[in-house]
Amino acid sequence: MLVYALVTGSEVYDYQDTVDGVHLPDVDAIVVLAGGRGRIAVAGDLWYRYRELAKLTPVAGAPASSPPKSPVLYISGMGRQSNWSSLDRQIRRGVLQVMAPSDVILERESSNTEENARFLEVNVRDRGWKKVLLVTSSYHMKRALMIFDQVFLALGTPIQIETLSVYQDPYEPDEWRTQLQGLRVTLVEYFKLIFYRNFWRPEPHRI
Repeated sequence: MLVYALVTGSEVYDYQDTVDGVHLPDVDAIVVLAGGRGRIAVAGDLWYRYRELAKLTPVAGAPASSPPKSPVLYISGMGRQSNWSSLDRQIRRGVLQVMAPSDVILERESSNTEENARFLEVNVRDRGWKKVLLVTSSYHMKRALMIFDQVFLALGTPIQIETLSVYQDPYEPDEWRTQLQGLRVTLVEYFKLIFYRNFWRPEPHRI
């Protein structure tokens, strides 16, 4: 089984992001899954780019004095002890200086990817979001998107999910076999992907 995983483990990287990081689609929220190296920092920079872009393209019909509309930065799985000051270590100072608490949602309850999806579904339903941009590590994106799609489908909540992967690990996806950390991270994620694809089905109940 281990030999087979070494041969086929690259499957975790076998997907195509819908966002290239240059052309940004209109979204209601940037959803970043906490826990992986560099994810929140990248999402913060992405939020800042949306903010700057919004300044150049005001909302049609809005008064000239209205503030620019940019997506909410939704940080999923920050942990129960997290608060606004926790972002000091996660987001670049220049970005944090122009952020307001109303620009950010800290979701503190979830502790795994399925819970990330279920708590997001509550916000999507309550806030009327139609499209979100999911940000997570490159090794995690394929399984995360699969879980999110199935949870939202099971709960009957429509949502369009764009994706942008974070490449912050000290190895390239096509070189994961050459480093101990690449082997560990990729193989663990590969076995999780196999389990969730073949044995897991989301329960059709809401939080």
